[in-house]
Amino acid sequence: METRPQLLSRLARCRREQVVPGLFLESVLASAGVYGPEVVEQAHRHIAEDGQLLENYRYPVKAMLEMLDVIGQAAQARGVSYGEALFQSGWTAGSSYVRSSVGRVRAMVSTLSGMHRALEGIPNAAAQAVNFGEHSYRRVTPGSGELRFIQDLIGPAWNTGMVLASVKTAFALEQDQLKYEISVTDEDASSFLVRLDW
Repeated sequence: METRPQLLSRLARCRREQVVPGLFLESVLASAGVYGPEVVEQAHRHIAEDGQLLENYRYPVKAMLEMLDVIGQAAQARGVSYGEALFQSGWTAGSSYVRSSVGRVRAMVSTLSGMHRALEGIPNAAAQAVNFGEHSYRRVTPGSGELRFIQDLIGPAWNTGMVLASVKTAFALEQDQLKYEISVTDEDASSFLVRLDW
């Protein structure tokens, strides 16, 4: 799904003005808990000099990628693939979001308007959350669609985990009701397609 060299390549391209919400970093820290308190502490060191984390504050995406790298390496040391660890971190973020007060309202609106409408809202949500990359959605068939990410520094594993968890939770889907396929379109996995079938 995604490798450490790909993440490190994107990390090297990060600029200070490219930011993500604190909510993303909170979810990354929550997902680090699976690997123990020492991994949480190591990941937390990348947030800021004072170590404070505020949900609505903006932080450099570089910090998020450094935190994800800590998690990916901890996972590999335990026999879990790097990409799977990043995917699970995104899954934690998506699940947490839908359970939040804002997420519950958005999920309710999404389920009333249907799967395509819900997925069409993801590019707008991404544009509000981050200030890098391009995001779009297109309907493929009545029961499938494709999200396109171009120059998204977070990468395919975390983004896909977040999308799948939020959609499955919002629509109360069973494990096999939503299938996905990721197609990476560049060397460092910053551009990719996520096809969803339901």
